[in-house]
Formats: sequence, structure tokens, C-alpha cells
Amino acid sequence: MVDSEWLVSKETVMIVPWGFLKRVLAGAIFGLYMAHLLYYLNPQIDITPLRLAVVTLAYGIICGLIFGTILWILRMARVRLLGKRGVSEEQRHGFGFIVAAAFVSAAVYWLHLVLFRIYLPIGAVRILSKATNVIVVTAFCLFVLWLVERSAGRNLSRPIFLLGCTLIAVSSFFLYQRRDRYRTDVKTVVVADVGTLARRPLILVTIRSLPYDWMLTLVGEGSVPWFERAAEESFATRLEPFRTTSSKALWASLATGQLPHRHGVTGRFSYRTPLNRPGERFLLIPSAVGFRAWGLIPPIRRISAQLPAGDSIPFWRIFERLGLNTVVVNWPLAAVATPLSPRLSAGGGGDRGVYPPGLITIAVNLLRTAPSPTSRVAAGIRSAPEPVRERIKTAIEDDLAVTTLAGGLVTAVRPDLLVLSYAGLAQVEQTLSSGNTLPPRSSVSGQLLRTQVQQLDTLLRELEQVIPGAIMVVTSVSGARPPSIPTSPMALIEALLESEDPGKDDGFLLVRGPGIVHQENPLPARVVDVVPTTLFAAGLPVARDMDGRVVTEAFAESFLRENTLSLVQSYEAERLIVRTAPTP
Repeated sequence: MVDSEWLVSKETVMIVPWGFLKRVLAGAIFGLYMAHLLYYLNPQIDITPLRLAVVTLAYGIICGLIFGTILWILRMARVRLLGKRGVSEEQRHGFGFIVAAAFVSAAVYWLHLVLFRIYLPIGAVRILSKATNVIVVTAFCLFVLWLVERSAGRNLSRPIFLLGCTLIAVSSFFLYQRRDRYRTDVKTVVVADVGTLARRPLILVTIRSLPYDWMLTLVGEGSVPWFERAAEESFATRLEPFRTTSSKALWASLATGQLPHRHGVTGRFSYRTPLNRPGERFLLIPSAVGFRAWGLIPPIRRISAQLPAGDSIPFWRIFERLGLNTVVVNWPLAAVATPLSPRLSAGGGGDRGVYPPGLITIAVNLLRTAPSPTSRVAAGIRSAPEPVRERIKTAIEDDLAVTTLAGGLVTAVRPDLLVLSYAGLAQVEQTLSSGNTLPPRSSVSGQLLRTQVQQLDTLLRELEQVIPGAIMVVTSVSGARPPSIPTSPMALIEALLESEDPGKDDGFLLVRGPGIVHQENPLPARVVDVVPTTLFAAGLPVARDMDGRVVTEAFAESFLRENTLSLVQSYEAERLIVRTAPTP
């Protein structure tokens, strides 16, 4: 028999408060919707009705007990502090908590839909949008039932309660149906016809943590002559980064020309749980809006993101597969600034310091026989405080070592593609913690950062002569602090309320060389546009599975007429058919 306050089992002497049970039920409904969201955010994981039922049951029980207990403790605290409400004021039927759980679930779905568009395929975004609408409609229907239930007697309240639970079950069925419709068949490309290669030499330089606004400011101050000449004669534009929880995702997109849902690097880590089959992993959690707290309720195993390109191949491997000589120096696997020289001298370079790994011996010998750069470094750090002087000196020497390696390896290998990355500025910025705002020229931090960029300006002028006649692409993915995904509701509110310049964390794209033209006020480029533009500049087709575009406005009309844009299905095909242009 169920009285007005207690639920008593006839078989046992256990007495369970109905107030506790209704809170557990609300938490279980929240867990039901979150179990579906888990798979909406990870469309790469296949799902069956049985698997979803098991996961939903697990999430329902766990969330029900956790949230039910928390709400019941809060209720007991209220009763102890304020006393128990009168019977006339008490709503004992418990439908309000279910309505609240539905609205909270709808809000969580909507927040993830807004924040994760860049991390999901278009089809997954559309279906997540439809799922959000389903839950919103369900929540409003439950709200209407709750308004009726508040004034209803106990006999009418029970069928209304059952109707609400039925409505939730129906909405859950439609959620699965919509999730079930999003199943893409992964088709492996066996053979891809690349066609005839033009073989134009190309240099790609990445500079970590140099915002576009910094470059404009320093050009205006007249302290970086190479950048100033390049901005006047070549193509230069903003490079817009996407929101991320880790800069690893940005660097993986720069290396592949693909968005995170393709290359699989969505943050610092991915996760494997008992809910996964062998080989499966959750990529997008915990990333935002409380997933860090409740999205990984089962025991988890954290897996570091696979770099430099995740599940895809980096663009220099494309050149290598086409039979073109490639040299890569100091590409950031960890997406943070780390010294190059000690890594190589310790014999642990491999693809972290120099690629291909067979060049490691040549690289170590080049660094050992290179002249000491101390005289060039000392002038730039005299004003540095003693605690940071040694680290800044190491950063400047690291950039000098990159240029030394580039020149020596080009002489030894004669590559068609030279890729190098300067990390010194990022190391100096991390030491000074300046963020994306360039400190004033009169401050010590401002002087040190300007000295480092002036050093880069000199190195780029020297590097331009390493491969005469090559097209040179210089890019920075973002500022020191790329735009971040808010990881809590409070962080999201702060992001909406802040009035900071939205473009201060933009990087830049600069292209110069034969066939490149200057444009006034060009449209901004995206991180995924760099690889397609680089392939086109080198005379190679662009892959259809890349998400970027060729920045055609960087090229002269004569260059575009002589070099038709061609496409290939994928460079990750099992076999590539390549033809070499006849030597004139």
C-alpha cells in the first residue's frame, strides 16, 4: 500500500521515501538522454538496440542514484534549516523533477550542438539538431502535463504521471531512430589516379604563437623588414583558428587539411571505457558543459592524442608517397614549444626532430659542426631578467638550429618539399606569459618578444635563399592562446559576456614566390585551407576528403590558367597512380 508520504514494500520491511524515489527517477531520465548524447557526439562508434539499451540502463541507474541522492541531501538540508512545508503546500506527486530533468537535458543538448559543430560531420550535426528539437518538444509537453497535474487529485495524477513516462519513452525511441539513420559506410579507396606531377619546389614554414595583429603592429613599427616587404609584395591574410580544448587539434588540422572529425584529434586525449568495443574510443569527451563531471561515469582509460595527424596522414607523407623528396624539421608533435637541439643530440629525434628518420645522423652532425650562435643571441637578451635569460637564449638558439638544419639537409637531399617549424617565440611567450596581447614597446616583455620576432625576420630572409625559385608559405595557426571551448556553463556565460577582440587570437597565412600576387584586404583563410593551397602551389591535386579550399586569390591569373585545379579521391588510397611530367 502506498500512503501519502511513504512507499512500503509488502515483502520487506524496507521503507523507501517517495520523495527520494521521484528524485532518483528524474536523475534516471537525465541519464537516459545523456546515454544517447554520448553516441551523438561520437558518430564513429556503431550502436545497436541491445548496446544502447545496456548503456542507457547503466547511465539511468548511475545518474539516478547520484543525482537523486544529491537532491535528497539538499532537501534534508532545507527541511533542517527551514522546516517542513505544510501539507497544503507540498506537491507529493513528483512530476516537477521529471520536467526539470527534461529541460536540463534539452539545454545540455543545445549547448553541445552549438559548441561542437566543428568537431562533427555535417550529417551528425543535422541529426543532433533534430534530436535536440525532439527533447525540447518533449520537455514542453511534459511542462503542460505538469501544469495539469499540479491541480489534479491523486487518482488523476497517476495516469498523467504514466503518460509523461510514456512520452519520454517515445522520445527516446525517436532519438535512437535518428541516431540509427546516421551510419556512413567507410569505403576504402583502393586505387587513386593522381595524374601527372608538375614538381614545383615548395617551402612551408610554421611559426608557433605569432598572431596576425602582432605582425601588423611590428610591420607598422618598421622593425621587421622581411615581413614588411612580404606584406607589400606577396599574399598575406588572417588565418582563423577554430575553438578547441587543445592546440593539438589545430596542428593536426594544419598537417592534414581536415577537420577534427576526420583526423580524430579532438583534444589532448581520447578515452576508452567498458562501453567500447576493441579498437573503439570516445574522442569528444570530456570537453564541455559538464561532460568532465558526468560524461565518463564508467571507469575510463585515457589515451593520448595520436599526433601529428591522428588517424590521417600528414601532407609531407603525401609528397613522400608520390615519390617526391621531403624534409621535415621540428614539426610540433606535442603542439607545444620544446627545444630541438637536446632532442636530436640525445639521439631521440626521429619524426619528432627530423623526418625522414634516416636523416637523423646527418642532422646531429650538422648541429655539432655548426658555428656557435652565442654572439647573435647575446645582443637580444641583455634586458631579460636573470631567471628567464637562459630559457630565452635556448629558444633563440633553437630557431637558429632549425635554419642550420634546413640549409644543410637541403644541400644533402635536394628536397621537393621543405617543412620547418620555429618554436622559439612560443617558448619566450610561455616564459613571459603575455597571452595574445603584444606588450608595449617600453616594457621588458615587449622588448624581448620584439627581439624574438626580429630574429625570425632575419632567419626567414636567410631561408628564402635555401631553395631558389621555390614558393614559400609561412603560417601561424593561432596566437599564443587559441580560442577555447568553454568547459562549464559558467565559462560559457563568461565567453558570451566578454567584449574582447574576437580576432586577436588569429594566426596568419603568407605566400610568396613565382606566380603569387598581392591582394588588398583579402578574405581570411582557415587552418584547413593551408594544405590544399600548398598542394596546388606544388602542382599536385587536392584530395576530396580534405575540408579546406585552395586560396586561389593568392595566385596570379597566369598561374591559374597554366595550372588547372585537379582533384583526387584520397591520398590514403592503397595504391596511387602517378605520372611524372617529361623533362623539358
